[in-house]
Amino acid sequence: MSRISPTVLISLCLVCVTIGAMLTGQAIIGITPDQPKEVFEARRTLCENLAVQYSMLAASGQTSTIETAMRALVERNADILSAALQAADGRPLAAAGDHLRYWVQPTGQRSTPTHIQVPIYKGAEHWGTLQLSFRASNGASGKKFYEEVWVQYVLLVAALGFLGYFTFMKRTLRHLDPSEMIPPRVKSTLDSLTDGVAMVDLSGSIVLANETFCRLTERSLPSLLGQSLSRLPWVDDRGMPLATGYRFPWQLTTDHELGQQGVRFGYRTNDQTLRTLSVTTTAIQDHDGRSRGVLASFHDVTAVDLANSKLREAITQLEQSRTQVLSQNEQLEETNEVLQLEIEERKRMQVEREQLHKQLLESSRLVGMADVASTVLHNVGNVLNSVNVSVDVVTNLLKQTPMNDVALIASMLEARKHDLGTYLSQDREGKQIVPYLSMLAQAVTQNQSLVQKELDGLGRNIEHIRQVVDRQIDLARPGGTILEPVSFQDLMEQALAIHRSAFESRGYEVEQRYDAIPQGMCDRHQVLQILVNLISNAKNAMDALPGKRHRLTLQFGRAEDHSGFVRFQVSDTGVGITPEHLGRLFTQGFTTRPDGHGIGLHSASLAANNLGGSLQGRSEGQGRGAVFILDLPFVPVEVHA
Repeated sequence: MSRISPTVLISLCLVCVTIGAMLTGQAIIGITPDQPKEVFEARRTLCENLAVQYSMLAASGQTSTIETAMRALVERNADILSAALQAADGRPLAAAGDHLRYWVQPTGQRSTPTHIQVPIYKGAEHWGTLQLSFRASNGASGKKFYEEVWVQYVLLVAALGFLGYFTFMKRTLRHLDPSEMIPPRVKSTLDSLTDGVAMVDLSGSIVLANETFCRLTERSLPSLLGQSLSRLPWVDDRGMPLATGYRFPWQLTTDHELGQQGVRFGYRTNDQTLRTLSVTTTAIQDHDGRSRGVLASFHDVTAVDLANSKLREAITQLEQSRTQVLSQNEQLEETNEVLQLEIEERKRMQVEREQLHKQLLESSRLVGMADVASTVLHNVGNVLNSVNVSVDVVTNLLKQTPMNDVALIASMLEARKHDLGTYLSQDREGKQIVPYLSMLAQAVTQNQSLVQKELDGLGRNIEHIRQVVDRQIDLARPGGTILEPVSFQDLMEQALAIHRSAFESRGYEVEQRYDAIPQGMCDRHQVLQILVNLISNAKNAMDALPGKRHRLTLQFGRAEDHSGFVRFQVSDTGVGITPEHLGRLFTQGFTTRPDGHGIGLHSASLAANNLGGSLQGRSEGQGRGAVFILDLPFVPVEVHA
């Protein structure tokens, strides 16, 4: 979807202001001459002078002299088509030229630029009327609108003004650092991420990047700001140049406002080393739902690809060794007479098998590490969506705070400090300062409260990210489950809070039905991880079915059909699940979303089983929503007397 850049819009507005000022000056003081008016005034002056002369001749009875003078006037002046002198009673007294053909009587006895009539008096008596017909002036009929000097001047000023304003705005905006508007805590969080993060505007120019992205591209932040992200030295994941007309994922997200997941391509460093990157993009929207840019996350998968390549080589070697073992076994069966050689050969093969077994264990360990990393990234990604929304809210609140007015009021008070009391109590302008400061303090306090609320949410989300990583590490060890007293209702509320801003921005209804259940013993962060995954999947399912009024229903209570268990239930009105997909929901790698990875539900099911519970999914079919049910054993908190 084509969009006009802010620089072009600002330049056009400045040109309109300039032209408006010129037109206002023309309307007020008349910058350019009015040529038709000047021609009419000159012709009317000529006729009045002739009327004075002819009045004097009429007073002396020299009518023939008047007629001779009129003929000479028509012959010598090409602009005059005809002239005539009429008596007061309408009788023609003298005429020059084809007056009957050219004369058109003006309406209301008034003169026009081409037909002028002036009365002639003999003494105080109205003796007759002088009538002259003129040719139409070139300014009235010869020139077109765009041929006027004034119009051409305005168009020239508009063209040159647009080029000047556009060049100035582009060079000025390029040196502005948008990262200065980001709170230090948020920027520190972005810089601490292991993935490169870059934010681009609608034109594809970089407006923000973290330190990881700068390291990946081997460029400084000032050199990246204002540059087009698409013009960096990108190649495909094999190191070959990209095809002509290739659309980068951030360009596709800008065009269609749909995020891209796991798009792979390469980047050539300064020493021509090829890095393989997996890119995920998300559209950045304001509180009105309008797209303002794209957030691109760059994950360096070079080491993962190298590990996968080594794993494939190890598997190939293992297959070759297995084939070799079979071949040698056949040879051993055919050569029973050389038993000693067969025993020695079997010993040698046993040593090789042990070595291959060690290699296989190492390869399995690498696969397990990759699985743990994928699970962590998936769960962290769910929380980062909420972090992005909170960052956007805080940014908008900071922009709305009228802090510039404080400096203005300070300068006003400084200018009147010698009579400050009189100024604040009697001056019309000064009496408005105290009420305005009160209103400003209220606005700052309110914005500070909202910012603090969002920052508290950011802190909780970042703490949850840390806990996700720590818990995943703990789960990799024997006895990784940590039981502690928890409020199950609080867990549901915390999981909803991570995604609440996304639901509110989309206008989705949230219905909560909680039964009163006392605290129980459970692993808080594993349960929270499961609920966050279920609510995130519900949001994605409803996003995939636009144009419908959606509702998320969260229920919690005792499981009536499962004694001794508590039940969490997450229901949505999204795209639903087909019957053939229900049986594969919790299989690793299975997903029905084009941008999914098949990690979330699989890891959630494993966590539920690890806690001694179960996770189920139900749906009445395509387009009819889905329900996910989490049952966990209820272990009451022991109260010591």
